[in-house]
Formats: sequence, structure tokens, C-alpha cells
Amino acid sequence: MQIVTAIVLIIIILYAAFAYFLSRTVIHLDRQPVPKNPKDYGMEFQNIEFQAEDKVNLKGWPIPAKSNKLVVITHVGGLTKYGSTREFSSFSKLYNEEIEFLKIARHLYDEAYNVLMFDFRNHSESDPSPNGGKAAIGLEEYKDVSAATTYIQNNETIKDMDVGFVSFCTGANSTIIAMSKEPNKNRNVKCLVAIQPTSMEVFVRTYLKRRFSPLGAKLLFPLIKIFVNIQSEHRLEDMSPADFVKDIKVPTLYVQTRNDPWTEPSDILGFYENTSAPKELYYLEGLSHRSHGYQYFGEHPEKMLEWLKKYL
Repeated sequence: MQIVTAIVLIIIILYAAFAYFLSRTVIHLDRQPVPKNPKDYGMEFQNIEFQAEDKVNLKGWPIPAKSNKLVVITHVGGLTKYGSTREFSSFSKLYNEEIEFLKIARHLYDEAYNVLMFDFRNHSESDPSPNGGKAAIGLEEYKDVSAATTYIQNNETIKDMDVGFVSFCTGANSTIIAMSKEPNKNRNVKCLVAIQPTSMEVFVRTYLKRRFSPLGAKLLFPLIKIFVNIQSEHRLEDMSPADFVKDIKVPTLYVQTRNDPWTEPSDILGFYENTSAPKELYYLEGLSHRSHGYQYFGEHPEKMLEWLKKYL
């Protein structure tokens, strides 16, 4: 009997330890390297640094072009302003393929858009956040979006430019939340392309189903949620743009891989339906994974460029 009790106790401890480890991957995202820069794609650029309101230093790339329009690209959580590289390995790395946001920047550059790219706090070349480097999937990172628009407003060369955003996942969440919480700092923003914004609770739950089966998800998810909520200033269920999309004032193109295995259709539909500004929901067909949606405009920029041409 004692042996059985000991085995059960060991199983419970291992279960709790694994759930705790997974919870850490939710709020401590990968810090990947940046293997290339805009010059590798035929674009001149600068290395710059600007500061968020809570004194976090952020590293970025302005890419100048011959127009009075500027597009800010904000990246996926766990990736970088470059994207993601195959060479980087980590247990928590979600996408084992090359993702190149600089391809998208090149398309924008070819259409004469100025471009600004930067690393979020806790990512790549930017500084850690003062909360111990914890991610909040937009609820802290929105400060970095506002820091970027403040940098634009304070720069004599670009301060009068109209601004558009092409924002991915955490970057989309952050941009939406920034426009809601700090509209004055984002007053020059004229439009948004929001690629696969997400509610983190939905993302974690559906990811677990795919990775560990529906039963595994049912066992792991409740405890992961508890551990995230203990460790973070923000509850897992609050890590979402859902409460902020109603405040969007600019035309917004929502983009979603229809067969994304790590979300639920109701998530993106909820964002779309509760947005009162001019909007469109554009599904990416024929793709098998969420990561392919991040790469889509790098190969097929037409819809993105059409939206920017119409509203920026």
C-alpha cells in the first residue's frame, strides 16, 4: 500500500512540475537572435534605440523610402523583428522554420513605404521588462508600440508621416491595446493589418490539445492557468485584445489562417464583430499551420498592399 501511495505521490509531483514548467514558457518567451538585417534584403537602414514609458530600452530599424507614409511592423511573441530562424533551438520554440518579416518589409519598401521594425521588450536585442522579463501578450507590450509612435512623433524627418501597422499575433494584440489605452500617442495611425491576434487562454488550450491530446489538455490546462496567474501580474484569461477592439478607430484588416490548429474560430470572429471601425476579415485558405500565416504576405503581399494603398 505504501508503494502505491508513493507512486501516486510521485505522479502528482511530476504532473505539477510539468504544468509549472509549461506555465513558465507562456510568460517567459524565447529570446532569439537576429541573423540578418535589412541590408541583406537590399535596404538601407539604421540601428536605433528608443525608450518605453517604463524605461525599457528597445532596439529597432528604420528603413527610409521616398514617401510620406510609414509602416510599423510588430512581431510575434517569441520571435524578433527579423522573424524566426531554424538554427535557434528551444523546447518552447513553436515554429521550426524560417520566418522572415524582412521579406514583408522589402515589399513595403518597393512600394515606397518607409518602414520601422523593432524588438519588443524581453525579445532579441531589446531590454528585459522591469517585472522580471515576463511577457503579457500585449498587456505590457502595448507600451512598446506607443514608444515607437512617440519616437516617430519626436523625429523631425518622419513626424508628419501617416502611419500604418502590419502587426502579427502578440504584435497585433499590442497595437490594438495601445490604440485603446493611449490614443493620443497613436493619433497618426491611419490603418491596421492585424495578422492572427489571439486570446492567450484560447491559444494555450488549443495548443495543448494538439500537442498532448484532448485528455492531456484537460489535465494540464487548469493547473497551467493557475500557475500563470500566480506568477504574472495579468491573468491568462485577460491576455487578449478582446476588451480593446471596440476602441479601434482606424480601418482594420483582420487576417487569419482558416486551418490554424492553435486557435478557435470564435476568437478572431469575436475581435472582428466587436470592431466598429471599417473592417474586413480575410481568411488565408489552403495553409496547414498558423506559422504559414506569418509568412503569407512575404510571398503574396497583394492583399496587404491593397489595404494600405486604400487607407494609408
